[in-house]
Amino acid sequence: MQAIFVDDEARILSGIERALMMQDSGWECRFATSGHEALSLLEDTPADVVVSDMRMPLMDGAEFLAQVRNRWPGTIRIILSGYSEPEATVRMLGVAHRFVSKPCDSTQLLEMVANALALRRLFKDPVVVTLVGKINQLPPAPKVFAEINRLLANSGANPLEIAGLLASDPALSARIMQLANSDWFNRGEPIHDIANAIIHLGQEQVKLLVLASQVYADASTDPYVDKLQQTALRASTLAARISRRREREATAALLANIALLIPELRTTCDEATIEQDDIPLRAAISAYLLALWGLPMDIVEAVAGHEQPSRSAEKTFGMLGVVHVAVTLANHGVPDKRYLEQTGMLDQLPAWQEMLND
Repeated sequence: MQAIFVDDEARILSGIERALMMQDSGWECRFATSGHEALSLLEDTPADVVVSDMRMPLMDGAEFLAQVRNRWPGTIRIILSGYSEPEATVRMLGVAHRFVSKPCDSTQLLEMVANALALRRLFKDPVVVTLVGKINQLPPAPKVFAEINRLLANSGANPLEIAGLLASDPALSARIMQLANSDWFNRGEPIHDIANAIIHLGQEQVKLLVLASQVYADASTDPYVDKLQQTALRASTLAARISRRREREATAALLANIALLIPELRTTCDEATIEQDDIPLRAAISAYLLALWGLPMDIVEAVAGHEQPSRSAEKTFGMLGVVHVAVTLANHGVPDKRYLEQTGMLDQLPAWQEMLND
């Protein structure tokens, strides 16, 4: 596996190199002191993951990673930053998959790189890797976005009302979860639900994130996005009721079909599968995107497997089963009755259907 580290401070790179020597990773690592030098290295041999400092002369990290995204979209992009001015944060949100605060312990950084490379091994299909690599922004539902902007402009707005609206939209929820689970804001346990993520970030960062979505939202007049948001919200609400208000199930159900926000996938997702594991392309891309953005792996795994729960080694009705039932029913489908019978939950199906009707 190929990794490139970019920082204009040679001592930072030396520290990373020393940490690498102490572990037998088997990675092929290269080092560059500028974005231009790193681009030359990539032209020679593309990398699986690139880690770049943000504040560099001539070409900063955001500009460098934008070129990486455009030319090598399959490369996982991680950015290091010791400052967070609003303009810089918006630019970084547009090009990086993961965010790491600086100064950063080299061992901790290499652990994040190892996790990113493990993702690449998990999702090998070039279609998934390339499509997801190009994505850094998804369109929020226009109606939800307009209402959130109206509330954010009102200094007396109820924070709970803002949180409720944000939690109803898959695109905005995914970005909030991405930022809240990043090293910038979270050094403890993974955050599984939108409400805690919003509290963790604070209202000013939430405003910034919504602002970063403005251009995409202005460009999106597709009623399909509104329809997807409504269906995702139904699935999330049903998952919460089935699981007795467990937040992680509700979040996974809300984000399960987030790949459908990518316009290029809408005509191919329903039929295409990844040949290696026969995973539906829609589920694989949704899971890979959420994993790249650093969401908790139990949510990622539930999204990846929710369309075919019978293939899971887990034969009890847990998070995967809840997400499968909620998303399938919300999309007017029929849950896998064989799976429900195997897990002893088939007799609950009428009650779940009644919950959805309510």
